[in-house]
Amino acid sequence: MREYRCTRNALYTHDCIGHDDTTPRQGHYIWAINEEAAWQEMARRYPDETTAGFTVQEWESFDVKVVEVKRDENGNIIE
Repeated sequence: MREYRCTRNALYTHDCIGHDDTTPRQGHYIWAINEEAAWQEMARRYPDETTAGFTVQEWESFDVKVVEVKRDENGNIIE
């Protein structure tokens, strides 16, 4: 199985980032045997959007470390 990043091509119906531009959308990360299976999973989740389709890209996961940055009242980073 491989991981795929899948994004919805249809315009969002609500006002948000990515409403009319798909580039800032984060996508759905789906494990599937191939691109077609990932597309089919998106179709299962969003059946009303199959005409607009979905963008499916093979994806390689990576570890992310989240670090809190603390700032003082002047906006300076506190170390």
